[in-house]
Amino acid sequence: MEPDQVRIGAFSFDVATGVMSAGDGQSVALRPQTAAVLRDLLAHRGDVVSREEIMSRVWPTTTVTEDSVTQCIREIRASLGGDGHRLLKTFPKRGYMLETSDVQIVDDKRRGRWTWRARIALTGLAALAVLASVLLWPRAAHRDERPVIVVSAFLDLYDSEKWSRIGHGLADELSAALARNDWLDVRQAAMSDVDVPRDAYMLSGTISAAPETVRLTARLTDGTGGRIVWSEVWEGPADEVFAMQADLLEKVEATISPAWTGVVAQDTLGKLDASPGNLGAFDLYLRAIEQKHLFTPEGLAQSQALLEQALALDPEYARAWTALAVVHLLQMEGARTVESFEDHLSRRITATENAYRLSPNDPETLVQVTFLMGRAGDHAAAEAALRKAARLGHNNPDILAQAAWGGARRVPVGEDAIQWALRAYELNPAPPPWYNAALATAAFYAEDYDMAAGAYALAPPVTEVLYRHAATMAALDDVASAATLLERANAHLPEGLSIADLEAADGATYPPYVSRLTALLDKIDSLH
Repeated sequence: MEPDQVRIGAFSFDVATGVMSAGDGQSVALRPQTAAVLRDLLAHRGDVVSREEIMSRVWPTTTVTEDSVTQCIREIRASLGGDGHRLLKTFPKRGYMLETSDVQIVDDKRRGRWTWRARIALTGLAALAVLASVLLWPRAAHRDERPVIVVSAFLDLYDSEKWSRIGHGLADELSAALARNDWLDVRQAAMSDVDVPRDAYMLSGTISAAPETVRLTARLTDGTGGRIVWSEVWEGPADEVFAMQADLLEKVEATISPAWTGVVAQDTLGKLDASPGNLGAFDLYLRAIEQKHLFTPEGLAQSQALLEQALALDPEYARAWTALAVVHLLQMEGARTVESFEDHLSRRITATENAYRLSPNDPETLVQVTFLMGRAGDHAAAEAALRKAARLGHNNPDILAQAAWGGARRVPVGEDAIQWALRAYELNPAPPPWYNAALATAAFYAEDYDMAAGAYALAPPVTEVLYRHAATMAALDDVASAATLLERANAHLPEGLSIADLEAADGATYPPYVSRLTALLDKIDSLH
């Protein structure tokens, strides 16, 4: 059996998860394709491996170009730091070789009769990618009511070998991408059990290729009656098919993956509203998210109650713990007494700790844990967690918006947070109002006050939005508007607590950010 850990120079590579770790504790999760290429090179370490050999073993059912291999090699070298080119050598016109002398098997438990080299050679991208995805985002032990999505190979309408191979490759990559989401039960049509639930969602598509053009369609249907939940079409020159594939993969993942605003989450919620009855943990979670996004005291109280019911059914439901942490954050900001504020803060800490214990690699959890790291003053760890969340959720608009809103005020990520927020808008053509708070917060800390002012004007008027909006207007020298906003923000605070107290409790302790916000708020007091 393949080893659990491999030492490559000064780095440690987790064969199962595809995570490369340095000696200082920093780690990076390689893309599934990149991790698969590295596994292949490890299986043939000491040998010069051609691009054609890599392509045939890593992408056996998908047509890719040599650029795909080049990109993976570049990412492997980047993960190995300054030793990347020494450890992974290029032999012009021949291929690549991983230096044998720098590779050490840390744990080589051979529990079966297949050797690692043989198994790697017989394993394609789909199995490797799905395995990496499942291990990267640990699934909860019990989630019977998760929506089931069955992914079928895209049908080649003209039944040609080339396009049929591409159709199967698309299904493989979509299954791997969607399998990262612990709230979805993803199956492939060729591999799934006969007993697929009647209400499973079916993800399928077609490929129609003419000599010079190609047309790709993707659709998500409700298995109950074939109702189309979502569909989209891509059409373009045949020589741009790989760019179209990339666009399709990105769009499908962005449309289905979000557990808050995605089409499956919203469609499932609609079914619950139409047929109320005994609700499972996931059903309760969906309703809680809907109530949370009302941003009202009543909605937050209802959201808390629903999440507590979900956790009573499944105490190890990490996603529910994460959502509960956010609910307590919003209730902290609207608390009317110091006692209530401190109670919600304590509950928020517990919820965040539970979420992180249960699912430390989930991107939503990573965004929330920056709050604990900020409170401890560990800004480097907070930044690493936030950037990892954005990287893992790069095609999930909800994750990117959460990273921009929740993390940018605690972590010095600068304009990167603006890019996360803008990508969230790009991926979600019907963004909810709270995305505006994400963009505004990111712009505020990047000192783009014009952008921040425009976005804050459209954001939900929760306490921290109001006082950052006030600071933004002060930076733009609109002191009258700033004073009005600050007055509204102070009215939301419990008597005896200041904005500085709220910021410290929220983990927003990065000194330059604290100084900037304080200076702008002081400017309002001095001029008004």
